[in-house]
Amino acid sequence: MKAYVLIQAESRGESLARALTSIPGVVSAEDLSGAFDAIVLAAAASTRNLMEDIVAAIRKIPGVTRALPAPLLRSPAEHHSTASGPQPDSGDRAA
Repeated sequence: MKAYVLIQAESRGESLARALTSIPGVVSAEDLSGAFDAIVLAAAASTRNLMEDIVAAIRKIPGVTRALPAPLLRSPAEHHSTASGPQPDSGDRAA
């Protein structure tokens, strides 16, 4: 399963994304401005693994005050590839 995790933190002078990318299961992390300070794309085997391993590790980072997971129900790319069936071969074929 994949999930976005929205993160709020106390003011830090350094990149929060850099610390987040060191957590196993974090696919990508970006620093933000606005209501949230960072966002993570995480991948886990289950919701339980997401919460107990990844979100728990995020919450242990000094300065993090909130980590709000938002599990993906379905991504358009996954839906498109399964709904449309096999893709045609784009390679050249001999006549």
